[in-house]
Amino acid sequence: MKKKTSAQQNCPSGVYWIVAPGDTLYLISRQLNIPLEKLFEANPGIDPKNLQIGSKICIPFSDNVNTPK
Repeated sequence: MKKKTSAQQNCPSGVYWIVAPGDTLYLISRQLNIPLEKLFEANPGIDPKNLQIGSKICIPFSDNVNTPK
């Protein structure tokens, strides 16, 4: 399962996704049950066509977020 971690970037929830090979914002949003629009709002300026392996994506807080097992 993918990793979530805390880091020092400006992310109100304090929860981050570490991009792994094959990750897309769409797949992340589906796996965590977060609307794609919310991922874009939490990560202004992100280029969904150029995600870098190992980079951190802010995960917006939601009561519906699925926690990786």
